[in-house]
Amino acid sequence: MRKLTALVAGMTLAMTALPAAAGVVITQKQHVTNGANTRDAKQTISVQGNKQKTETERHTIITDLDKGKMYVIDPKAKTYFEIEFPPKGQMAAMIAASQSAAKNFKKAGTTREIAGYKCTDYNGGGHMMQGDYTVKECFSTAAPGAKEFSAFEKNMAEKLKSAGAGQVSGGEIPEGVPLATDSTMKMGHVAMPGMAPEQAAKINEMMAKRPPVVLSEMVEKIESKNLADADFAIPAGFTKREIPAGPGPGAMKMGAGAMKMAPGAGAPGAGAPSAGASPAAH
Repeated sequence: MRKLTALVAGMTLAMTALPAAAGVVITQKQHVTNGANTRDAKQTISVQGNKQKTETERHTIITDLDKGKMYVIDPKAKTYFEIEFPPKGQMAAMIAASQSAAKNFKKAGTTREIAGYKCTDYNGGGHMMQGDYTVKECFSTAAPGAKEFSAFEKNMAEKLKSAGAGQVSGGEIPEGVPLATDSTMKMGHVAMPGMAPEQAAKINEMMAKRPPVVLSEMVEKIESKNLADADFAIPAGFTKREIPAGPGPGAMKMGAGAMKMAPGAGAPGAGAPSAGASPAAH
């Protein structure tokens, strides 16, 4: 009886000693060039389980796959709005229209070392609703939290696919976490669901005169960290507002399975384009 008691006690102690499922926190620096205009910013992407949070100085986006919600938060105004996830209707159509291009990655045949970790370059690109773009991202399977990050990305992609907003044609979705992103977006040939042809023509004429938007992102620090539910919650005292109506150049795309903004686009109330979430960034 004593042996059995000791065995049970030993098993209990071993189980309590097991580490909790860790998350990953990624700190990136960004540089955006749009003609003569440039801007530097920082972005933090946190992932644990089925939750992801992307933070810049201008906005925070929380995606909770278990609740089926995405929250877009304006820290300065202390407001937020929520989007059903996977989205339906117009939002789903906008994401579906850009999915195949955003995931069209092929191995480039080169490797780098960033933030102390080896990564493999992938090239991608194609036509999206906002215009034509090219991207090179360096994915690492050796960096802390790479498995957790990939698991979230795949889960998100599956949910989008099941909702008809995540079909992929050609290319591959790289394993691991992106440590560097270099992308160029030439705005033009806008075609968004629900947009009148006359409105699209005016936007295309305006966009054709603009220089391409060039985005560079580099991971400065990446670490495994146990995150609390409160890290993915709406801050106390923030007011909910209605989601902005109508399509616009803030259409979202999926990059390597993570929700992120198209380079130079910016969501309503958002600031710098995010990767990540290839947090992807985007």
